[in-house]
Amino acid sequence: MTDRQIDCEQALKQIFEFIDHELRDADHEAMQRHLHACKSCFSRMEFERLLKEKVCELRDESASPHMSQRIKRLLQGF
Repeated sequence: MTDRQIDCEQALKQIFEFIDHELRDADHEAMQRHLHACKSCFSRMEFERLLKEKVCELRDESASPHMSQRIKRLLQGF
């Protein structure tokens, strides 16, 4: 086990891999230590985790025709 330290910038770069359990053990442990000590990064991780959870719950639902049209109009702007 290493005592590798990460800063907020590194933590934010790895936040999605952490949420998805894709980090190596040493990186996962370093991220856990950072999140335990840093309220800001912990809050961001919790927000992203809850957002992902909510999106996963909604992915099987169909969008209303009105919402589908709004999304199509928005995407045409890109």
